[in-house]
Amino acid sequence: MSSWTEILLVLAAGTALALALSRFVYLLHMLQLEEYDTRRFLQWILFHVDRLVANPMLDLLGFLGVAVLFLRPESAPLIVIACTLSMAVGLVGLAWERRLRARSPVKKALVMTPRARRLLVCVEILTVAACLASFAEQEELGLAVALLLPFIAPLVLVVSRTIMEPLEASIRDWYVRDARKTLDRFSPTVIGITGSYGKTSTKFITAHLLESRYRVLMTPESYNTAMGICRVIRGQLGPEHEVFVVELAENEKGGFEHLLSLVPCTISIVTSVGLQHLEEFGSEAVIRCVVKEFVNMPASGSTVVLNGDDPVLAEVETIQGKRLLRVSAGGSLACDLHAEGVVTSAEGLSFDIVTSHDERFGCQTMLLGRHNVENILLAVAVARELGVSWNAIRDGVATLQAPPHRLQMMAGSGGVRIIDDAFNSNPAGFAMAMEVLAACPPRRVLVTPGLVSLGDAEDFENVQAGRRAAKAADVVILVGPKKTRPVREGLLSAGFPETSILTVHSLEEVTGLMQSLLAPGDTVMFENDLPDTYNE
Repeated sequence: MSSWTEILLVLAAGTALALALSRFVYLLHMLQLEEYDTRRFLQWILFHVDRLVANPMLDLLGFLGVAVLFLRPESAPLIVIACTLSMAVGLVGLAWERRLRARSPVKKALVMTPRARRLLVCVEILTVAACLASFAEQEELGLAVALLLPFIAPLVLVVSRTIMEPLEASIRDWYVRDARKTLDRFSPTVIGITGSYGKTSTKFITAHLLESRYRVLMTPESYNTAMGICRVIRGQLGPEHEVFVVELAENEKGGFEHLLSLVPCTISIVTSVGLQHLEEFGSEAVIRCVVKEFVNMPASGSTVVLNGDDPVLAEVETIQGKRLLRVSAGGSLACDLHAEGVVTSAEGLSFDIVTSHDERFGCQTMLLGRHNVENILLAVAVARELGVSWNAIRDGVATLQAPPHRLQMMAGSGGVRIIDDAFNSNPAGFAMAMEVLAACPPRRVLVTPGLVSLGDAEDFENVQAGRRAAKAADVVILVGPKKTRPVREGLLSAGFPETSILTVHSLEEVTGLMQSLLAPGDTVMFENDLPDTYNE
């Protein structure tokens, strides 16, 4: 084989490798969004094969790869044609993929963390090694392997993830040990908050009420896994912090034992037990069991505050060595704190907090939604345990701001009211959000992609969500034609006019609709915002 033919082979293989790298980066993004969980990533691959073969240039590239496998060294003209075509196809394929990415801007971009870089380096080593070994055996075979790499990119990424796991596990263990040493050195009072939903809102409220008396550090946003908590402890916790308010994921790998070994709590809060993360747990019975076990664990604290209105948490009996406090937004007199006279409006909430000693304290807040009464009561119970006065609590409740993307009221352009509830993704929260939307005059527009991660109950819950939306909204914009079919079914079954249901493929399309759809005084609610792995 002549030298210029060999040069063509190398150039063609290089072009194919560039296209493969583009595909690897895209798949790494999806794996990162799935929290590097191989099972969930493979499920995503199975359900999104159409997205992986959406580039016709890749189809042609794969055909060329198979063809080259059957070429012989004496077929130099055919090899030259294959090389030239593969370079052209590879370059067009790269341009095509870039165009696809530009048309579908991501909500959360790939973060090139040290772990992501290590994994990408492992992928590159494997692919280059495979190509070099193939070229050493036979040049045409090397080209064929390079041309086929974009098609086997998911397999290569999973193999690389498996190879790197022992190293990643040792790094995680080091982070946990270092974070635990930092926590032990500063010894703040740790308030742990868990539950199927309401964790983040309750965390924000608790930290706000405690700030009137203590210097408080709170885990930001939805940082609730071991690695997220480690990052906060190692990067932000200092000797000045007297209280550390931390959100604990109920679906963390290794369970609550793993989290509580990192952050043993002084006081903990359990907000609720529900269907959230049903896919991960497998059944509602398992979720109930896991949350009950949390209450019984010594490291969940000597005091545990429970939502007394939750039927599962109401079953939790007295635990030796623990003090159980219960709160009730429904007015249960058997609880240590309960609410009475709850009044909801589009401007906020007003209610009385009543203690078990019949003390009564009136409160007002700008937070929306009756469910926030529960969250406030849970936080108030902790504040009282730590000696915050009732006057300070009342002032704190009055100045509460909604956490980002959780029934957050904002003023839009042109006199439009916007309610951002993008981080709400469970059936109970959806129902509460519809109550809020129904109270907003005069014309109400709901934008939603429906609910996910509910296992076998997902279709049923989305039908129910559609029925609830039919009573609250005047116009519904469904994001994602396939996954929102059950929501549409629920809307239509409740008598909602089909002409008032609009369907789009992405939130970017919603922006264009809004310009012609909205008028001054309208209310738009964005309910749930799914990650990029759910894009259609």
